Amino acid sequence: MYLKRVSGLLLIIAAAAGFIFSVVGIFEIWRYRPVVEKAAVETLALFDQTLFTTQDGLTVVGQVVQTTTVDAASLQTALQALSQTIHATNPMVDSLTSLTSKDFPATVDATQTSLASAQSSALLIDNVLAALTSIPLLPMAPYKPDVPLHTALAQVSTSLNSLTPALATINSSLVDGKTNLGVVEGELNKMSETTKGIGIALGSAQTIIDQYKTVITQLKLRVEAAQRAAPGWITTITWTLSIFLAWLLIAQLGLCTQGLEMLRDRREAK
Repeated sequence: MYLKRVSGLLLIIAAAAGFIFSVVGIFEIWRYRPVVEKAAVETLALFDQTLFTTQDGLTVVGQVVQTTTVDAASLQTALQALSQTIHATNPMVDSLTSLTSKDFPATVDATQTSLASAQSSALLIDNVLAALTSIPLLPMAPYKPDVPLHTALAQVSTSLNSLTPALATINSSLVDGKTNLGVVEGELNKMSETTKGIGIALGSAQTIIDQYKTVITQLKLRVEAAQRAAPGWITTITWTLSIFLAWLLIAQLGLCTQGLEMLRDRREAK
């Protein structure tokens, strides 16, 4: 009998505790419902603002990437055009190299040979003219030029001597220039390929950015929908918990009744 009495008291205490828990729980749930609803709405609003800021940031980054892609494409076109221009100058440089190494020196040698041959004839002409103009019976002024013809021809031939080393210097510069142009052309081609790779990478980055923008747009729509539905969710959860606690409260009444009956049975037994 003593055990039955203890059990009854424990049931009554448990029922009382459960009753208090249920009543306090229902009260606190409805008291904190506006606070929870406000916090949920504000959190979703903050998340929505974060997504909006991220979306704007991706838009700016996408514009920068797009502009950089266009600039990279323009740079690649310019590098290719410059490389092609340098490549097109190679035949002209080859022609100038041939002229300065073969044609012009040969022409200078032939000219000097011709001038050497002409000097003898010019000397003869100078002597004939000098003899003719020295005859007293001929009404001609004496032939005494400042520079005789053969001397002038000799001076011209001598002046051509400086052309040979000058042409050699020009030829050497052209050869070095062609080599340097080849190096420059190669570097330009490398830069063009690098720029092309950068353009491809930027294109891939633009695709990824567009994909992220699509994902963020979808998330933003879902967050906005959740933000509108949050009050309904909170209310539904509040009612669900309230119904559960009310059911628990009713169950505690049953436990309390059972405990009272156990105590009553003990008194009747006495």
